Amino acid sequence: MVFRPIDLSFSVSTDLLHLDVQEAEGQHFFCKGDVGRITIFCPRGTNFQAGEFQLWFRKVVREALRREAKLILPGRLEEWSARTGLRYGRLTIKSTSSKWGSYSSKGNLNLSLYLMLLPSTMVDYTLCHELCHSVHMNHGPQFWALLREKLGRDPRPVKSAMNAKVKEWYESGDPRYLLITNA
Repeated sequence: MVFRPIDLSFSVSTDLLHLDVQEAEGQHFFCKGDVGRITIFCPRGTNFQAGEFQLWFRKVVREALRREAKLILPGRLEEWSARTGLRYGRLTIKSTSSKWGSYSSKGNLNLSLYLMLLPSTMVDYTLCHELCHSVHMNHGPQFWALLREKLGRDPRPVKSAMNAKVKEWYESGDPRYLLITNA
């Protein structure tokens, strides 16, 4: 599979985050923005095609996603915890590529910074899903019943849509797939 580079055409545009790449005068890369809106500025004439540059630039984008995740996800998680009455210990934002989140036996919650690439419906599904593990540490029928109750709707369409989104990124050569696989 050939993936498009992260270049001036790259953007993330969801209801939680808008991230784009723009050219700027000068010789340095820099980021500017507010919570939920960030622009990565690149010097005019940047060679986005170079392989080594793409590896470095994906790291830059990941760090921008990490920053936004740390600003946005804790508040949303706290809202879901209050709404559902389900508790957690510590929250950690990680660059996990195999899972969107996890809930440990010690009650700590881990979330992937790549959730920031998804719309809020998928993020909220993940937050509620992980909080439900505070009651059921498995994916048995009782877990799914609790998730349906706390989410207020059938969780299966959202779960399917998340899997379809990643498959779509892969099949279309979208660089988001390279981001989430830590390539």
